[in-house]
Amino acid sequence: MGRRNSDKKDLNYQIFADKRKFGIIKKILVSRLIITFLLLFIQILLWLLFALRLEPYMKYFLGGNVGLAAMFMTYLSNCKGKNEFKLTWLLPAVIFPVFGVTAYILYHANWGGKKLNRKLSSLKKATDRFMPPAEITDSILSEFPEVKDIATYLITQGHFYPHKENKVTYFPTGEALYPELCRQLDEAKEFIFMEFFIVDIDESWLKIVSILERKAAEGVEVRVLYDAFGSVVPSTKSYVEYLKTLGINAQIFLPLRPIFSTQQNNRDHRKIIVIDGKTGFTGGLNLKNEYFNIGKNKFAYWKDNFIEIKGSAIKNLTTMFLQTWNISKKTEDDYEKYIKCSYEKFPEEKGLVIPYGDDAFNEEDIAEDVYLYILGTAKKYIYITSPYVVIDNQMLEALIFAAHRGVDVRLIVPVRPDHIITFSIGKTYLKTLVESGIHVYLYEKGFIHAKTFVSDDRTATVGSINLDYRSFFHHFECGAFIHDCDAVKDIKDDFISTLNDCTEMKPEDYKKLPLRIRFFGRIFRLFAPLM
Repeated sequence: MGRRNSDKKDLNYQIFADKRKFGIIKKILVSRLIITFLLLFIQILLWLLFALRLEPYMKYFLGGNVGLAAMFMTYLSNCKGKNEFKLTWLLPAVIFPVFGVTAYILYHANWGGKKLNRKLSSLKKATDRFMPPAEITDSILSEFPEVKDIATYLITQGHFYPHKENKVTYFPTGEALYPELCRQLDEAKEFIFMEFFIVDIDESWLKIVSILERKAAEGVEVRVLYDAFGSVVPSTKSYVEYLKTLGINAQIFLPLRPIFSTQQNNRDHRKIIVIDGKTGFTGGLNLKNEYFNIGKNKFAYWKDNFIEIKGSAIKNLTTMFLQTWNISKKTEDDYEKYIKCSYEKFPEEKGLVIPYGDDAFNEEDIAEDVYLYILGTAKKYIYITSPYVVIDNQMLEALIFAAHRGVDVRLIVPVRPDHIITFSIGKTYLKTLVESGIHVYLYEKGFIHAKTFVSDDRTATVGSINLDYRSFFHHFECGAFIHDCDAVKDIKDDFISTLNDCTEMKPEDYKKLPLRIRFFGRIFRLFAPLM
């Protein structure tokens, strides 16, 4: 580390020394924001033009606006989609029809996204041939008839196959994971795949880079995929090229393009690590100091989690990574090189494991549907952790219905915000949940970022999926559905232990919030589906 710190040619350390010089401003130059203001500016100009220069024609302009708004409302009422999204678009379309309708066409049509969807569909077909044949899948599901329905859904709608005799290890914190992750990266022999939303150039990343550089020099294939929006600082071409000089094949998911790139809202929020096709990781952690509680950070403590999977279920994680890696490439991988034919078996592990994902371009709401399934099948309890709660009516009603039919529904959320608008909107939903008999606990030790469902001592899911619109409908996400595995108990025990660092939210607590929080929450809740 000392040698590197003195090496002025080491771009990692140059950026680490002064991140402000390396493109942080890119984060505010997202095309969607620019397009929105441009369209709104055009609408205002048209109003002023007809009011000041073309007053005799004002009635025609107003009539055209009313007609456009009426046609748009008719279209929305007849098209497929969630009512929350429709309601969000109605307000701007009625007040500013030219702006609202044009913005809807640009964002909803998402031509760039449609192209990526076609490529992703072909990638799914290419990797699907490496999945277990129907007779093996049917045999596995016959052993777990109580979850055959959700497993069938994940197979048919997402190409995510069930696996048994897999070892699942739960890591309740980032500091518990970090040394084990570094150790396993250091022992890699064939390849390392890493896919994250956030990569930040700090101490934790520098140590990982040093390991990856060393493994690459030993002949291990190293690939790192990270999101351009989440990883603003390292998402420059120069840094990608720099990592390649270290032997690390890096790629940016959907680089931020100027102005007219309408799929910029579809980010890669997944967290996936695959080592040699033998070990896989997923969960809520990103590659940044605060996730591992290294050094001084914004919050006194960061609570997050990850799971490790050993066995054939790693196939699902590997294919997800390869699909996302190749989505922007003209050529495709030799998938057979990475998707193994045989995997280590753990006969003592009797449970079922299904790593699954969701993406912004399919017609299914897989991420939300898995959560809804667990809510709908819980008999005794369901314990949930999520940093954000900005949900549609379907999820809201499912949570309330579970509580009303006698299920013990508990939810842990942060007491302090990391994003003030999202936090404010979330408080309005929490108010409704508490008033409906759901136990909401506010994590006071720091910030809780884990995304976990655990139910009835049998079923759990751990992954990257927040309780919000972005995770459910806009992002690339992943998780692992776990049934009758020993790790389910560990997940439950961690939830119970975390309650010691929480206080329960009472119905009257909402009125005690600062006025600005309640104001922002009520105003911006209308636009929650687009945030």
